[in-house]
Amino acid sequence: MSDTQPAAGRPKAAQAGLKDLRALVQDMGHWRHAPESGINLIIISVSAALPEVKRTPELIALITEGVSAISGKRHGAVYSVSDVDFAIMAKLTEVHLVTLVRDLKVDLLRTIERTFPGTFGTIDQSRLVLSYDLLANYRSAADRVAKYAEIAQRHVEDVASDKPLRPLTTADITHVLRAYDKFGPEKFVKAFVRSQDVVLNTPGKPLAPIVSEFFISMDLLRKPLFVDVEMRGSGRLFNEFTLALDQILLKAFNQMDTGPHRCSLNLNVESVFTPAFESFLDVTPAARLQQLTFEFRQSNIVENFDEFQVARGLIKSKGAQIAVDQIYPQTVGLVDLDYIGASMAKIHWRAGAEEILKERERSIKYMIDCKVAPVLIRVDNERAIEVGAALGINMFQGFLIDKMLGKKLE
Repeated sequence: MSDTQPAAGRPKAAQAGLKDLRALVQDMGHWRHAPESGINLIIISVSAALPEVKRTPELIALITEGVSAISGKRHGAVYSVSDVDFAIMAKLTEVHLVTLVRDLKVDLLRTIERTFPGTFGTIDQSRLVLSYDLLANYRSAADRVAKYAEIAQRHVEDVASDKPLRPLTTADITHVLRAYDKFGPEKFVKAFVRSQDVVLNTPGKPLAPIVSEFFISMDLLRKPLFVDVEMRGSGRLFNEFTLALDQILLKAFNQMDTGPHRCSLNLNVESVFTPAFESFLDVTPAARLQQLTFEFRQSNIVENFDEFQVARGLIKSKGAQIAVDQIYPQTVGLVDLDYIGASMAKIHWRAGAEEILKERERSIKYMIDCKVAPVLIRVDNERAIEVGAALGINMFQGFLIDKMLGKKLE
């Protein structure tokens, strides 16, 4: 089949207009359910090539025009995946893919040089345009798209906060580790570890807690240790910080009163391969391990999938379960959670989620059919429960659930 002819399942032509990140996830989800050879995802990363001061609205408008025009010649769909980055999804032969990537690079470099003379030699062309053959590299493509969704969510959270904050530093991480050593496990758990229940909502019956997630509260840590730090804006250093918290949580686990039902811990995939995790397995009774669910972020799983497969085997050999956390509405269906081996999928409720989740109804039904229980988390209003129930979701977690459980206990 020629790459210039329309095909079933192929993204709509660029003439249909610039599509958004939500549409890209949906199109990739459709491809994953009905794979077709020759479909490529091309990422145009202006953010990787230029400092923020040069990403002017005028330049981005010119780049948008050029990317759309070049993609249109190959009947590709063009997506805006961030304020300055773009993606193209198109069916291409190997020769046409090489030509498309070349044309994009030439156009981008010309446009940037005309707008900011003298910039040409400073651009890392290897990061400017990246291509993924979905049949061979779907996992890597999905990881890249999931990261864009995560960045978008963090931006929403940053906009909501008006506090002047400084970046996280290595000294802050050291400060937390020293605090743990100073307090000791029992006092540290009492001061900083909290839990939040996942409940089953059955019509006509009281909410039934079925899993308690235990975590180190960022808010409680922030007040005495680094009240002026913006942890989520610190890139790789924030990841190092969460790895340090994982070590503390694993060391302190057996000091926690986890109650009668299943409990969960949110970890990084990397933490499964640390001495702290090995020691945790050695000292935790087998019966308690069988009541554990380990939660991993969707983006962390995809980014470290080879390591995750090993971690999954180890965890399941102990009788524990796996949950996938931080599934943003626009990435529902991006990853096959049944293949991953998850028993639970934790989907964020947030502003605008209702419309997106309704678009993802088929993907949610697929989860349920595969016995992967979807959980709507960050639930802060009753509409979330209504929308979830209409989609077949009957498990919820969030501040509203905490409040409802509190009322129940009064």
